[in-house]
Amino acid sequence: MGAAAGLGVALPFGVPPILAALFGGAAAGIALAVRQAAGLRVVADEECLAVRGGSSGLSSRWQDLRIGFGLVERRDGGLQRYAVVADPQGRSFAFAEMGGGAAAVPVRGADGRPVEVVDLREAALLLAVAVQRIPSWETLPESIRHERVPEASPAALGGPPAPAAARRTPPRAGFWGMLATLGSKVMGAIGKLGAGALKVAKTASLPWAAASAATYAILFSWKFALAIMVQLFVHEYGHVHAMRRTGMRVRGMYFLPFVGALAVTDDSFRSRRQQAYVALSGPIWGSLLALVPAALYAWTRDPSWAAVAAWWALINLFNLLPIAPLDGGRVMQAFAFSWSSNVGFAFSVMALLAAVALGASMGFSLLWFVALLGTLELFAEAQSRAGGMALRLLPEPARFGRAQWVYLRAVVGPPPGSPTEPLFLRQLERQERAASAVPMRAGEAIRWGIAYAGLAAALVLVLWLLRHVPGASAAAGVLT
Repeated sequence: MGAAAGLGVALPFGVPPILAALFGGAAAGIALAVRQAAGLRVVADEECLAVRGGSSGLSSRWQDLRIGFGLVERRDGGLQRYAVVADPQGRSFAFAEMGGGAAAVPVRGADGRPVEVVDLREAALLLAVAVQRIPSWETLPESIRHERVPEASPAALGGPPAPAAARRTPPRAGFWGMLATLGSKVMGAIGKLGAGALKVAKTASLPWAAASAATYAILFSWKFALAIMVQLFVHEYGHVHAMRRTGMRVRGMYFLPFVGALAVTDDSFRSRRQQAYVALSGPIWGSLLALVPAALYAWTRDPSWAAVAAWWALINLFNLLPIAPLDGGRVMQAFAFSWSSNVGFAFSVMALLAAVALGASMGFSLLWFVALLGTLELFAEAQSRAGGMALRLLPEPARFGRAQWVYLRAVVGPPPGSPTEPLFLRQLERQERAASAVPMRAGEAIRWGIAYAGLAAALVLVLWLLRHVPGASAAAGVLT
């Protein structure tokens, strides 16, 4: 809405549409942040719960709180489940997950005064923390109260696997046998990669891919369009391969005209090392592919191969810019969040501001679009960060599994089996992984930092070496 308002106000004055939408959205985001900071906030830590803002004034240690539940009528005539906590003075706070529905009528607090039922997106999280911190296990059904989530195997938790049976040492093979074995392994690896690439290609949206190819063909040529689409596919397949290798679920690969492509996962990173590995895999695969036309140019001296190599190198170098959601931004986030969550969040904000400034100074509108996507991702990161902080307050997190979370949500919101339940469980899984994400050790950060800097330097070197070749000079000129 802010972006639309920015367009409406700025277009009569000749302001570029993307810039107007970006600043309109930024102004709306600042206004929303100020409104939330000045409004009601629920603040929890290991010792106490406090409700700041509004008329509740509740603030007490967990063990002094009481919790209750009820059913209240909404203003549209429907019924809404809610929970209410009260301190020893009777000050009460009622909350529920209304899912964007109509507000509920006020309920009576422990001190007899009317209390507004606040719509909390993370109502189930607050209820879970309250049940374990107060504690108030008696509010849960008998079947859930004493049920524990089965423990995972040591291998699933990252520990050493169970000892394998002793294996017989294979007999030594001669040179030709070793060569045949190596060849079969290489061919098997190529076959697996080809099968994986074909599987990913089936998940790509063909209309969007065709639209992207047509866009590049109209703006440049069909040969250039084909080269760009090949690079984008290999680059994104590098991400997909890394995701699958680390056990992440891949939703698919998507092409976007004027923007590029992206690989989407339904999971979140289990560690910051995994985040850096997945982020750098795309530029590594794309850069290795760029060496093929570079070698063909060195062999044939055909300038068309140099042009392909230069543009492929530039695409991967652009992705290494330290701006989320670009690959370089994700690598830098892995470094910053390993230091502390506040440092990571601050770095993300500064990178977005730098992207806007760089786009404005260079007249590169794609950077403004990247900044807009990064802002949306930053909001999602902030939500996962808040949910992860709440999950870390659970003294016994293993007591709550899928069934328990569905029940807790039903106590204050939609019933089990509601259409929004899969989204709730997926978001909860991301928050759990955000809460348990393992930071990088110092040695890991140094190694991945060297890999990031070395890859960027290699790509700059390729562009510099090809800067005088016709066709490649345009790509190299972007750096100047």
